Amino acid sequence: MSDTIKIDELKNENKKLLYKHLWENKHFGFNVIRTGKTDPSYEFEFAGKNLVEFVGESVANNFGIDNEKKTVFMEKFKMACSGTGDELKMITTLHSSSLCALLFFFDVDERPLKLHDVEFTKSYFEFKNKVIGYPSNIDVVLLGRNLKTNKKVLLFLESKFSEYITGINKANSQYEIGSSYFKENCFSAPIYKKMVSEGILFYNAEKSYFSSTDDKYIEGLKQIVSHYYGIRNFLDQKFYTKDNEHLDEIRDYGAEEYLLGEILFNNFNDELKQKYLIPYGKDYNKLAKIINIQCENEKKTELRVLEDSLRYSDLKDYISVFPKIHDFYFGVN
Repeated sequence: MSDTIKIDELKNENKKLLYKHLWENKHFGFNVIRTGKTDPSYEFEFAGKNLVEFVGESVANNFGIDNEKKTVFMEKFKMACSGTGDELKMITTLHSSSLCALLFFFDVDERPLKLHDVEFTKSYFEFKNKVIGYPSNIDVVLLGRNLKTNKKVLLFLESKFSEYITGINKANSQYEIGSSYFKENCFSAPIYKKMVSEGILFYNAEKSYFSSTDDKYIEGLKQIVSHYYGIRNFLDQKFYTKDNEHLDEIRDYGAEEYLLGEILFNNFNDELKQKYLIPYGKDYNKLAKIINIQCENEKKTELRVLEDSLRYSDLKDYISVFPKIHDFYFGVN
């Protein structure tokens, strides 16, 4: 147990690069431990404790979230651990995308955040929308108002930390996808077919898998389509009601504009940005345009996808009021 990490204990070369850039020789001021054998990572020392209150309090203490802010943080922390996966375990990993989203957006209720001419004043975490089989869990939902039109806005935001680097599909590898997403009455069918026709992905209909001649983060693209599917169901009053505690608040907000977007952590070295961030950003942009054209064709003008992914670096000033969070992700001010 230590307050530093050892880069040579990691096996994944890309993970080594991102840990090296962010945290090599860094003294966190709290203890971390190595976890995992085949693909080691680092996590907080209290990871594995199956007690939401204890883990939440420990995370707050690690990042200098004092008593004044701790009540709202604990409320949001419980939301962030309410998804269909093992969020309590995942959120204690240093490179957790759900941890990053929580730390950056938990305080929006008390400190409004302006993005794309919208002032957001409320945040929710791990909101579920109805899709096929399992729901889509969106990392962050932000409620706000368009400062130009005065319309109420609801932003569904997917958070990525290192997934678009470590979760990439190698060229010509197979990514399985359910054939039901290609049925004619499915919202996603025309989107996937357009992605295939434009050469973003190749689809094998017989065995129902995607592939690409390039390394590609296919999971990220598929998640955006699934979130779009879920929001379409939300707009059609088809809600996921099981363990979806804040459904009534979000539904009854009465939004007039619905946005779907993605925010990527991007404080990595140039090698990782050139190899992974930029190509994935281009694929995301193409997909967003495809979805937006479909929304226009189907007269769903209240819904659109942000055509450029957001970047966590754009929130450096916003998060600087919490020096330990800022230092963890960006270094000392």
